[in-house]
Amino acid sequence: MGYRWYDYHKVEPMYPFGHGLSYTTFKYDAESIKVEDRNVSITVTNSGNLTGKEVVQLYVGFPEAAGEPPQMLKGFKKIELDPRQSTTVEFTLRDRDLSIWDVDTHDWSLVSGDFKIFVGSSSRDIRAESTLTVSTA
Repeated sequence: MGYRWYDYHKVEPMYPFGHGLSYTTFKYDAESIKVEDRNVSITVTNSGNLTGKEVVQLYVGFPEAAGEPPQMLKGFKKIELDPRQSTTVEFTLRDRDLSIWDVDTHDWSLVSGDFKIFVGSSSRDIRAESTLTVSTA
């Protein structure tokens, strides 16, 4: 289960899932994170002095009653930015991203409740958080 096992057991891996090396740095504007309907967006800036690539990762934390791991990767986008350049990275969550397998119906079941939305550069380097409320009624 990789990073989900480490997260569940609160074990700090030497190299977390999604960890990468770069010759520059990236700033995630935590104030800019927006969650509207199922769309998530955030502004990322190359704060270093060299052109670089970054993999922006979207993790979702299910409501506790769902019994899922603390966070699961649901999207990623690789961007390339020149020094001091910014871009808005956007993700769209589908029903399947917010569902769990129902053993009784043998199908995916949309979970209702408050989901935690995490955006960062690895499973351990979360730079911004928000909440998404899903209602199945």
